[in-house]
Amino acid sequence: MDHENALLSCPLCEFSDYDSYFLSQHVDLCHPEDEDPPSITDGDGGDSIDHTNREDGQNTQCHSSNTEQEKQYTDCPEGCGEIVTTAELSLHMDLHMAENFALEDILPSSESKTVNSAGFTDEQETHSDIQASKSLHDYEIPKIKNSHRRRGRRSKEPGTKESSTKGGSIRKLGRAELGPHAHEKQMPAWLRKMLEGGAKVTLLNRISPNGLIAKDVIVENETPQIIPILIQLCGQDPTVRRAFFCSPAIRHVFKMPREGGFCGYRNIQMLISHIQDSQRPGHEHFPGSLPSILKLQDMIEQAWDMGFNAVARLETGGIRGTRKYIGTPEAQALFLSLGIGCDVNAFTSNDDVWAYDALFQDIINYFRHGSSSVNNEEKVLKTNLPPIYLQHRGHSMTIIGFEFRDNGDANLLVFDPMFKTSPAIQRLMGKTIESSDPGRLLKAYRRGESYLRKYEEFEILKLSSLNINQPK
Repeated sequence: MDHENALLSCPLCEFSDYDSYFLSQHVDLCHPEDEDPPSITDGDGGDSIDHTNREDGQNTQCHSSNTEQEKQYTDCPEGCGEIVTTAELSLHMDLHMAENFALEDILPSSESKTVNSAGFTDEQETHSDIQASKSLHDYEIPKIKNSHRRRGRRSKEPGTKESSTKGGSIRKLGRAELGPHAHEKQMPAWLRKMLEGGAKVTLLNRISPNGLIAKDVIVENETPQIIPILIQLCGQDPTVRRAFFCSPAIRHVFKMPREGGFCGYRNIQMLISHIQDSQRPGHEHFPGSLPSILKLQDMIEQAWDMGFNAVARLETGGIRGTRKYIGTPEAQALFLSLGIGCDVNAFTSNDDVWAYDALFQDIINYFRHGSSSVNNEEKVLKTNLPPIYLQHRGHSMTIIGFEFRDNGDANLLVFDPMFKTSPAIQRLMGKTIESSDPGRLLKAYRRGESYLRKYEEFEILKLSSLNINQPK
């Protein structure tokens, strides 16, 4: 971004920027005069970008409504760089508040006690003193009679490839599916440079248990060992009847400032962090640090070359070097091309069940079958299950758990790449904690009915226990 130029102001509001590209983009997205806004020119001299929304219909970014309000994008007022729909701006700002909660009400009970990777102190394995009043098997969700994959960007079954398809039979996706930069030829040079550089990395020396000096690698947008903290908070929250968590071997990976909408890539990175940290089969494909967004784009394009979900290339026009949204078809293609097994399921609202109810039923069954035991006196259950990639219209997250509330409600527990780890959670790493208001800290990780009911379609990707033969 050229800061030597004069500050340019929007003629219709108080927005201003040094870059004419961003000002033009702001006017196009926030102050459209008709349904076919004029194209804008890339600030680096690239081709013009057609932002007309030429396509409707269903897609990997699952959408439930085509109202003008939900199709309208706006810049986050917090300056995080995210472009969100006006319909979801209020929730976005609420979560920004949650990620910056202060620490006044959090009192580490003993900094001399440390929490192990399972979320408990070395002295004891925690079983809640509060007996769950509702058995796991008593939680009933309406049965799914006709849960089915949605039309559009359908993912292939594991281990299969696509036959060649004539381009004329494929509907190219547009802004509704691929986001505000659907027709962009290449991302701006400043953003590519930032992604190439990656997040700041710090080396921290510490004394290991054997007395030797060990080096910890701290990546600015990656936070490990959050789940042990959330296990304690759920155990202390009196409104939680039962909670389940995936393996603690996962890092919360979140966007860098001014990065924009690369949530799909960040969720893939979170699944890869689990593969790395748990040494699951396939970890040899990811030595060292997590693959960058640009590297993941190359890997997805290579997976298409191998025939995995290759129709997505025709639908998207290619993703290398762009800011187009991706979803479960791209994540699945990447993992399958490496011989890493995964399963994709989709849930659509119909006459028999809401999509979020079907999603809840599937997720609780996943944790139920992955629990080593079901003890009615055990409030928080730990598993070694992998996290789950969750996609809905316009955004994706990583599911790390599930909880039942005392009022009968249920929540997904998620890592959202759109929001950074809060300073409060950072301060609690490795400590036994006591919080007077655990729900306040858990808010950023909870997605319940009020959030999910807005969407009529969801798609999830689960890493399967068995890997497939790598294609030749």
